[in-house]
Amino acid sequence: MSKLKIFLILIVASVLPLRFFFFYQNQAHYTDSQDINFETTLFSEPEIFSNYQVLSANLGTIDKILIRTNLYPKFHYQDTLRISGKMKFKTLKNTKTIITIYFPRIEVVKKDKNFLLALANSIRQKVILLFSKTLPEPSSSLILGIVFGIKDLPKDFDNNLRISGVLHVVAASGMNISMIGAFSSSIFAFFLKRQIALVATILVIIFYAILSGLEPSIIRASIMGILVFTSQILGKQNLASYGLFLAGFVMLYFNPLLIFDVGFQLSFLATLGLLYLRPIFAANKKVEKIIKKSIIGEDITTTIIAQFATLPILLSNFGTYSIWSIVANALVLWSILPLMVIGGVSAMVGLILEPIGRLILYLSIPLLFYFQKVVEVFGQTEEIIRLNQFPWQFAVGYYALFVALIGFKRNIKL
Repeated sequence: MSKLKIFLILIVASVLPLRFFFFYQNQAHYTDSQDINFETTLFSEPEIFSNYQVLSANLGTIDKILIRTNLYPKFHYQDTLRISGKMKFKTLKNTKTIITIYFPRIEVVKKDKNFLLALANSIRQKVILLFSKTLPEPSSSLILGIVFGIKDLPKDFDNNLRISGVLHVVAASGMNISMIGAFSSSIFAFFLKRQIALVATILVIIFYAILSGLEPSIIRASIMGILVFTSQILGKQNLASYGLFLAGFVMLYFNPLLIFDVGFQLSFLATLGLLYLRPIFAANKKVEKIIKKSIIGEDITTTIIAQFATLPILLSNFGTYSIWSIVANALVLWSILPLMVIGGVSAMVGLILEPIGRLILYLSIPLLFYFQKVVEVFGQTEEIIRLNQFPWQFAVGYYALFVALIGFKRNIKL
């Protein structure tokens, strides 16, 4: 084992547990029907329903607070609000407790906004307006989710995405960062020196992360992307596994609550699976050749690996899993790349020349129609696995086998 690996293990094994201990020792505790007054900044768009909207707030505790309020005035990403109301505790069927505040007093706090955040929010709102004016629902929400991770999907379509197992594509993630990084670095390389072009690319990645809403998956992917380009600037070889663990370490150190965030768990474990399980397929030349030439292809292989790595998380949080999700992913994943390109180009052009941007966006209609039909068909299928209560012992045993498989395969020549 190299000195670098030993150093990283010692840091994680000592610093992170201490951070968790002191953080949770100082947790605030709330009770049912308690009056509360606090300020919060929205880092995601509110969910809009027929006659009300639901905001999500985090007070630095394990529990997220949901605020149900009137439909108007509408609140948006990056708004800072002062909220006063009475908390209500509700226990769900899966024994999970949620905290809700119904129709509290809400006041928008006027603050000197960060220029970068204000610019990102302005662009975000213009892009949302451009897409919603051009495409009907759920097409506009679908492509906004695919390109920018902006999720405001109709309830029925959102449910179909969950059942069919393709909800993960309606979120900004590593694929988006890879495309943004590759595209930006290529463009900047025409006008700037290599080192400056790489620095500019890092700034674009940071701006895109803010524009996308700073979801855990995009933060993790952004940190890894920044590490990749930083290593190129320094002339060092990029080590993806170090980047993943460093990203996880940084995120958990500054926000220990992410350990309970489903998005963070899915993103981290899926990436971990791809890093350590994908080479097992690649190590066997015959298997790799079959994958590349068969109808299965790279996309479905990636999907199977990612779902294998995240199965306990999916079952424990959603209670259901459909084997048809593998087929659904195989049918729609090929359309993600062209949709991202069309959506990204139309957004950039539309901010300057709206009519041209809208014309470009029309090119996405056939792909979106196809995507929606696949989701509708597979959204009606019955789940193979349905659990009312997920045993944590299964998750521990599952990931013990997961680690054992990786260790076994990495030490045996296939």
